[in-house]
Amino acid sequence: MVGLLSEPRWRRISALPLLSFALAIPLTAQGQTGPDPRPPGTPPPDDERILELTLDDVLRIALKNNLTLQIEALRTESAEYDALGSWGAFDPFFNFTGSYDSSDRQGTGALAGGDVIEDDSLGFNTGLNVPFTTGGFLDLTLAHSNDETNNRFAAFDVSTTDVFTVALTQPLLKGAWSRYATTTQRLSQLDFQNQLERQRQTRQLTLRDTSIAYWDLVSTIEELKVREISLDLGKQQLRQDQKRLEVGVGTEVDVLQSETNVAQQDQQRLLAEFNVRTAEDNLRRLISPAVEGELDEFLDGWDWPIRPLTSLPGEIDDALPDWRRSLNRALSSRPELSPRRIEIDIAEVGLLNARTEWLPTLDFSASVTGVGFDSDPAEAFGTAIGFDFPRETASLTFSMPILQRTGRNRLRSARANLRSARLNYESNELDILAQVRASVREMSYSGASVIAAVKSRTLAERQLKAEEARQSVGTSTTFQVLQFQEDLATALSTEVSARSAYAKAQVNLEFSEGTLEVVPGRVLTKDDFPKR
Repeated sequence: MVGLLSEPRWRRISALPLLSFALAIPLTAQGQTGPDPRPPGTPPPDDERILELTLDDVLRIALKNNLTLQIEALRTESAEYDALGSWGAFDPFFNFTGSYDSSDRQGTGALAGGDVIEDDSLGFNTGLNVPFTTGGFLDLTLAHSNDETNNRFAAFDVSTTDVFTVALTQPLLKGAWSRYATTTQRLSQLDFQNQLERQRQTRQLTLRDTSIAYWDLVSTIEELKVREISLDLGKQQLRQDQKRLEVGVGTEVDVLQSETNVAQQDQQRLLAEFNVRTAEDNLRRLISPAVEGELDEFLDGWDWPIRPLTSLPGEIDDALPDWRRSLNRALSSRPELSPRRIEIDIAEVGLLNARTEWLPTLDFSASVTGVGFDSDPAEAFGTAIGFDFPRETASLTFSMPILQRTGRNRLRSARANLRSARLNYESNELDILAQVRASVREMSYSGASVIAAVKSRTLAERQLKAEEARQSVGTSTTFQVLQFQEDLATALSTEVSARSAYAKAQVNLEFSEGTLEVVPGRVLTKDDFPKR
């Protein structure tokens, strides 16, 4: 649970700068305990707010707040709309054109129809184009003209002419059939699938980086504890040397050595505190939401200490994982391979297009036209639409370049691109194989390293106790005791580093397998927070 140790001093919930953090934190930590960044027994300040987070808490927060992941989600949404919109190329298309024409011309003979011929024409052209996924299209057009003239030889002073045409055009070779005509749509769909895989890859990277940052924070806090232990041992040795000097059994050199050691240990502790703050900021960067509302309130949340509740691994399994099983998981789950497969599909589409475009052009066209002419517009339209006076045409259009250099070389280029895409996929498989084996080796080495570090730390503790016992009877010096204290501090630091490396190795192995995920859990809402 989010551990705010000063609940009576909570501000109004709307002013919480890291509310988005809490919306992804489960109510309970399920019994997990971990390192506390404060020295044991130190009470928290009254106004301190602490974020107590398990590893799963942090991962859920990162998936909710990480800005890079949100950017990829928006790109995926855009790619999906682009893929859906590409099918608009097969939507019917309507067009309409209206026109008016007026002219006066001089009669040039007895049969001209008058001395001055006046013509007025009002009309429109409209049509519907229906494209097919076979590469062809259907055209429905209607041309309407209403004419008025003073020509004595005209059949009507006011007449209407309607021309209705139904025309079908279908390629038979070049540019024909659905596999070619829907190329743009298939490529858009492949782009969408590719973006989905990029988003999944970003998700895996986010989980890996967040896990590593969490374990870095845990290890720096544990290292701070080691430095505090070393400082306490140094102070204890200094007090003993001062008492021995007071009773006359010690020397001033021993006291100076102890004081120097305390100063050095305090410097190491300060460095460890600096590393803790750096690790906290590194983790905050990965889980912080976008700046919303007041900037001061947002930045105030960056001062909240983070207390990890998940400890470094305790039980170590030194058995070597089966790298072949891990490789099988990686080949089926790694998001990096899917884009390579999509590249192969895109190259195959390019090869298909190149083969189709290499063919000669052979287009079939057929049309039927009905014409209506009458002084009554309704009669003219009925005659045209009824095809009372039809005109039917059909044609085949054939054309082919003589040398075909463009088509032939484009086909060769497409084949080379397909071969390159397949080799690229195989190269990525080899990279993943190497990564999986490296992760398995890292797991094996880090597990053995932890076991060795535990043994070294146990022996260092026994050596220090033995040397302190020798000093108590006067058979050892302060210099030797301080040396064994430093050996113990080094052994403790080594164990912390080894356990941290083992935890990171587990993360890297799951990442190399493509199976890194977070355990789902309940998230908090605003109602779960205390009000002022």
